[in-house]
Amino acid sequence: MKKHQFKYLVSLTLCLLVFATSCNKDFNKVIPDAPDNDGNVTYKVPKVLYLIVDGARGSSVRDAGTTTLRTLIDSAVYTWTGLSDNTNYTDATNWTDMLTGVKKEKHNVLTEDFAGNKLENYPVIFERIKSLKPSFRIASFASSDVFKGKLTDGTDVTESFGGNDDAVTARLVDFVKTDTASLIVGQFSGVEKAGKASGFDNSFPAYKAAINKFDGQVGQILASLKSRPTYNKENWLVIVTSNKGGQFTLPVEQDDKTLFSNTNINTFTIIYNNKYNPTFIARPFLGNTYSGSAIRFKGDPDRIKGVVQGPINSEFNFGPDNDFTVSVKIKKGKTKNTSKGDYWYEWPSVLGKRNNSSWGQAGWNICLFYNGWRFFGAGGQDNSNGDEVGGLDFSGDTWHDLTFVVEKKADGRRYIRLYTDGVKGITNNGGGFNASPATPHTNDRQLSGFPNYNNNDPLTVGYVGGDVNGDRGVINVQLAELKIWKTALSETIIKQYSCDPTMEESHPAYDFLAGYWPMVDGTGGTLKDNGPFAADFKLEGAYSWEKFTDLMCSPSNTNLGVLVPKNSDIPTQILSWFNIPRQESWALDGRVWIAN
Repeated sequence: MKKHQFKYLVSLTLCLLVFATSCNKDFNKVIPDAPDNDGNVTYKVPKVLYLIVDGARGSSVRDAGTTTLRTLIDSAVYTWTGLSDNTNYTDATNWTDMLTGVKKEKHNVLTEDFAGNKLENYPVIFERIKSLKPSFRIASFASSDVFKGKLTDGTDVTESFGGNDDAVTARLVDFVKTDTASLIVGQFSGVEKAGKASGFDNSFPAYKAAINKFDGQVGQILASLKSRPTYNKENWLVIVTSNKGGQFTLPVEQDDKTLFSNTNINTFTIIYNNKYNPTFIARPFLGNTYSGSAIRFKGDPDRIKGVVQGPINSEFNFGPDNDFTVSVKIKKGKTKNTSKGDYWYEWPSVLGKRNNSSWGQAGWNICLFYNGWRFFGAGGQDNSNGDEVGGLDFSGDTWHDLTFVVEKKADGRRYIRLYTDGVKGITNNGGGFNASPATPHTNDRQLSGFPNYNNNDPLTVGYVGGDVNGDRGVINVQLAELKIWKTALSETIIKQYSCDPTMEESHPAYDFLAGYWPMVDGTGGTLKDNGPFAADFKLEGAYSWEKFTDLMCSPSNTNLGVLVPKNSDIPTQILSWFNIPRQESWALDGRVWIAN
């Protein structure tokens, strides 16, 4: 009881001292524990052992029957569903995330030769630590000579062993027995070699054996660590993690089309301290299941689309004064050019009321916009060129809801707001906003001039010509649940119904419907409108119906990246353990994971 009282008082005092710098931010200090003491207080010396294993899929490590790693999780923050970089599967990129604490968009390590890197601006944390604590001792032992040559500046000891994990293990076993280094790093490549030679799954015996061999090597290193004469006076944080996974085709029933089904980026992370309670970070909730049969709309040369015929189109002109809301479910497939990412599109329309989606054309469209989307509208007084308003990013190969609201307010001006899966956000500059996908704006945006989107063009889903950029502008999407209301839906209603794949009479805005197309008819050459005007879409092009069972409203890749440990978190975790405050100028991307 005496020890617990002492720890409580110390923790309370420290929290009060740092309150001005936000105790409740995610960079909370992890205070090294103190031994029971009758007189002078002596803190245990914080130390870190950081072991990186290349190519170890988290799910394979979980199921491989390891003994050492399984023992560690009894006193650890851990996950089998961590994430490495989701577009770049190189060792170099992921190692650099793990040692700089920033992502590739900053450090620019994109290839195995480190060409064009910006490590002078975003150095490894060894140099960061040395800039504040020059006497801090750091050691690194790597299987890879490239790892040693490119990523160990600032260490006091750095050695590599030409791809020989046994030599790395032997050197670490000897080193950790007595050396005074506070931060010790080990990098291992044997699991990745086995995966490349056979396959990255436990169904390949060589891969499973390599995982278990690494587990045994970790056991040898930890046994040596615990034999240190000073071990009882030290407070060790042991981090064991993989830099990335590896390619393996999952069984269909295991593939949910989210990041967590990408075997290349599936990692594991164990953050161990003998005082930690077991804290499991599970795979997050990824959305509800949605099933049906829908058309796959494609761009050039297929030009698959649905068009509303005749004068009924005038019912979807809302003039200069009327409010309206448009909502649609969409599932992106991979674009033709995946050099910027599997689902990166440059500007093609997927839905709208104008026959050309270029600047200056009267009307409006919903277009794909990089990893997100945009409202694109033009027409009316002082709005001839138009407005481009970007929405939040959303993942591919699962269903998402896109909604925009145009509303005339008391000042006589029209405003727009955008929702992605019910979350409000605008992501591009303009209209007085300084926004980006990383820092979206949540205010309504005033549209230019006095917009009037009326035209004689048909309401269209799927292909529309206009403003696109080559192969990145060729759509490959499925659409469903298109709804158009002659009113401005409230944020409360949008949030409540955005992920609902139906339209019941109980919906609070049901009486304001101008059109409702479920678009999952499953057969025939039209998309039936269940709204008041029966404005069916007539299908054009070589269309076909495709059955689907997918998730609805899955979190974006960006959001998923903060729900489970990622590579760039580890440097921040280490700095926290040593009570080294990260400097704002370092611009680190990671967060700290705390045990229960």
